[in-house]
Amino acid sequence: MSILISFLNLLLYLAIIIFVAYCIVWLIRGFMGWSIDANVYKFGQIIVGLLCLIAIVAWLSGVLGLGGGLPHFWSYR
Repeated sequence: MSILISFLNLLLYLAIIIFVAYCIVWLIRGFMGWSIDANVYKFGQIIVGLLCLIAIVAWLSGVLGLGGGLPHFWSYR
């Protein structure tokens, strides 16, 4: 059961990362009306992909017992 909860926590982290990236792109393109250079956009996609990959590797290391896993923002008492 704890693996399922930690997997759902991983999905929450990934959703937050992708949502923040989408909001930044929407703010720049839609709200401000600026265009994003293709190289800058691709570099941003690489950064978001690396952040997602880091979260997945941290979760896998926690599941396999090799590390602490993802950080906890909520304390369960």
